Amino acid sequence: MEKLSALRKLMKDRGIDAYVIPSGDAHKTEYVAPYWGARKWFSGFTGSAGLVVVTLAEAGLWTDARYFIQAEEQLKGTGIDLYKMGEPNVPKYEDFLLDKLPEGGKLGFDGRSMSIADFEMLKKKFEQKSITYSYENDLVGEVWEDRPTLPTAIAFEHPPQFAGLSATEKLRTVREKMKAEGVSTYLVTSLTDIAWLLNMRGNDISYLPVVYSYVLITETEATIFVDKAKVADISGKLTSQGFTLAPYEAIPEKLKTLPTTDTIYYNKNKTNVLLAEAIPEGLERKLEIKNIIAHLKGAKSGHELANIKNAFVKEGVAMVKLLKWLDESVKAGKTLTEDEIAKTLTGIRKQQKDCLGDSFDTISAYGANGALPHYRHEGDGATIKPEGFFLLDTGGQYLDGTTDTTRTVAVGPLTDEMKKDFTLVLKGHLAVNAAVFLAETTGVAIDALARQPILQDRQNFKHGTGHGIGYCLGVHEGPHGVSSRSTVALVPGMLISNEPGIYKQGRYGIRTENVLAVRELCKDDGNTFLHFENMTVCPYDTGAIVVEMLTQIEKDTINLYHTMVYHTLATMLAEDEKVWLENATKAI
Repeated sequence: MEKLSALRKLMKDRGIDAYVIPSGDAHKTEYVAPYWGARKWFSGFTGSAGLVVVTLAEAGLWTDARYFIQAEEQLKGTGIDLYKMGEPNVPKYEDFLLDKLPEGGKLGFDGRSMSIADFEMLKKKFEQKSITYSYENDLVGEVWEDRPTLPTAIAFEHPPQFAGLSATEKLRTVREKMKAEGVSTYLVTSLTDIAWLLNMRGNDISYLPVVYSYVLITETEATIFVDKAKVADISGKLTSQGFTLAPYEAIPEKLKTLPTTDTIYYNKNKTNVLLAEAIPEGLERKLEIKNIIAHLKGAKSGHELANIKNAFVKEGVAMVKLLKWLDESVKAGKTLTEDEIAKTLTGIRKQQKDCLGDSFDTISAYGANGALPHYRHEGDGATIKPEGFFLLDTGGQYLDGTTDTTRTVAVGPLTDEMKKDFTLVLKGHLAVNAAVFLAETTGVAIDALARQPILQDRQNFKHGTGHGIGYCLGVHEGPHGVSSRSTVALVPGMLISNEPGIYKQGRYGIRTENVLAVRELCKDDGNTFLHFENMTVCPYDTGAIVVEMLTQIEKDTINLYHTMVYHTLATMLAEDEKVWLENATKAI
């Protein structure tokens, strides 16, 4: 309540009727450095997606179904109400603002942390009310006394044996795409796009190996706006490949000097208001084209896919070691907590070659906690009991790939309902694995496949079936995905996750996830047929399956997959681990 009062005092002093606090940083990154955690600090809500609106009389947080239960708990006592996005009779935040803002009122926000796409949507929404905007000042920052500083971690090169193409070659390809699209200037604001282009990685953000920076590419120049101290170790490499360096904070002034004869592209969803508003008014903006770098890095090369497969083998080794330890510890009656399991896995993972750490905060969820799709334990978390399900959603960052795996395992007796739900999720998962589809198919069609067995049982899950994945970069990375909103065509080389689930609030949650690569199957009669190749190498818990619910093809698929898992990993395991895996992958 004190934070609300302090912010409202500033709002009154500045004549601001409503203030918006989005998630994200100046690059609209999913994970952010602590400096950019304004929404988290202000509201106490720690989920990755959410937005706060504060008026002089009310305050609300909007978030999606992944976080409803979590948000209800974390908002208690804050004076901030929860608005469940997508639920009946719940207004969108912009409709809430339209209702609350007076005629000629003023809306405030930090222009660095709102995308120009969102700002344009708001301006269109409010055009009949003559709303004015205040976005030059960060009001939350003014009341946040102990705010962390901006990160200063040192950047490093993503070595050629992993990166494949040099930054010079990537820059040449980008310029060719720019020319084909009639673009003379390209403002690159996405941190993962920049990392891929420059073959540069860093430690500015936990779990995401990127460096806070911008790149401005023209027909003759390519400038990196970055804290030069961060890139001191690789500056020679960068400049030798056709780039020049400028201070991170110099980008707005540079944009103001662009000639109005230029044609510019930038990603409206990744470019903040302050930058977009700095671009001269008369300059042509070609924003309807595909995001050039996002599509280039989204479709992995053969070199990258070979490395990624190797990363998933190492991740498979780590997962088997963890699952064996968990299985045997529970059977031996040892007391385990969610936190101990997560930390044990991180320690095992870091023993693998070229591992940089975790790719996200491990979801280590026992029992009812598994019903929260994006659960985060606090402290020790729950104690594991010898009954029910334990859900583990985890991933690693390796120089040769980014991994993401979810397994739900029985840690004791299961009810018939639990086994049925586990099998339904597995059937949806297998349906996606086995899909054959035409070129130009989007993730919408694949999402429907995963849901069919679950929908037929009159159940559903309120998240997408899958997301794109980067290459030693973002564990959630587009431009593609697998959901009812996925409109980007799947093309060979793209990675997707396949993770349907069933969640019973207050009881248990089940999710099974593999990562798949889109591959060309064949061409025939004028059609191009695509399919998926499994990257993940990790056993399913066959003890939780109702075998009678499976078709013969599904049983054969599981058995073939388990044979592959065993033969791929066995030579890299100790003898007792090999014996455990052999038992875990027995034919059903």
